[in-house]
Parts: sequence; structure tokens; C-alpha cells
Amino acid sequence: MLVAVADYVGVSKSSAGRIVRDVSRAIAGLYSNYIYVHNNTQEEFYNIARFPRVLGAVDGTHILMQSPNSKNGEEFRNRKSVFSLNVQGVCDAHLRFINVVARWPGSTHDATIFNNSELRGLPITDLFTVCWQAFFLSL
Repeated sequence: MLVAVADYVGVSKSSAGRIVRDVSRAIAGLYSNYIYVHNNTQEEFYNIARFPRVLGAVDGTHILMQSPNSKNGEEFRNRKSVFSLNVQGVCDAHLRFINVVARWPGSTHDATIFNNSELRGLPITDLFTVCWQAFFLSL
């Protein structure tokens, strides 16, 4: 995928890699300015769905891509036999993204993405549960 970016922009693969890294770090540096959980998130979800203690709605999607020219290319072929990235997103009650994971090949199962995300690192207690069927994060 980096080769495609490099070709499109007209730079070397190593330059494209540095540019992607630098832009990613700059965006990550702004994370706390734009992405956060409001104190009233639970109340807002309850007002919408009458589902208590919800912090966010989780879902995934496949972002289509051209066949990667690498030895790991087949990992990007999803269950529908097209090449993709499997992306997980979490939204608040106003459909604003509060978390995105966009680094897994299309063949990766959704549970694997969740289990390797920072969300999985949150303590699961009586106050926090994950409801797989509804894809809600509940507190």
C-alpha cells in the first residue's frame, strides 16, 4: 500500500513512509483535543436506546484496496475474496468517532481486532461489560 502512495505522490517508498509516520504522529498529537468521552455519554445513549451504562457503539467495516504487492498480500483478502483493511470504529451518542483502529488486514476477525485494541485493555468489572451482539460498550 505504501508503494501505491509513493507512486501516486511521486516520492520514494522510504519518503512516503516518513511522511505517513510524521502525519500520523501529528494527528495522534491532536487526539486529546478532539477525541474524548463526555461525562454525559451514558445518559445520552440511554435517552436514545434505553440501554443503560453505554460508553460507545462499536462496529467494523472493510475499506477496499488494490492487491498489495507483498508476500503477505493474501492476508488482505477478506471473506468475500476482495482485498481490504478491516477497520473498527467506536462512536459516541452523536455519531462522532471516539476511537478508530485501522491497521488490520481484511482477513482478520473482528474479535481479534477488538482484543488487540486499547479498548480491550480497559478493566472489565461490574461497571464495564462488552455486549458483543449489540456492539455496545457498556459501563
